[in-house]
Amino acid sequence: MHNNQKINELLFQKFNSNICILGNFSKSKYTSILDVDNGTNFIISDNLIYSFKDHERHRWLTVVNSFQANGEEYFPNIGDHYTLDSGIKYSFTTKEEIVEMAVAYFSKHVSIS
Repeated sequence: MHNNQKINELLFQKFNSNICILGNFSKSKYTSILDVDNGTNFIISDNLIYSFKDHERHRWLTVVNSFQANGEEYFPNIGDHYTLDSGIKYSFTTKEEIVEMAVAYFSKHVSIS
């Protein structure tokens, strides 16, 4: 199944009350799913940048051209990891892996009723 299909299926689930969806993947530039209980989130921006953050503040991102952190500019590649001075950890991976993380996590919160 393609990423877009997986994302659309995930977004059309009926979730428990702790899960909020912002945006509409097929119509808006920014879509996110948030677990309000622990801050876990999945974000898609411009269908280009994909991000997943777990409850321990580790964040996985698709590769960007560069980013600023700890007063320096970084040029990440897939597989690179960075830890900010604040302790937040960034890992760079593929959008397929990020989508799989989001599906695995948020599927546990689908409402049974």
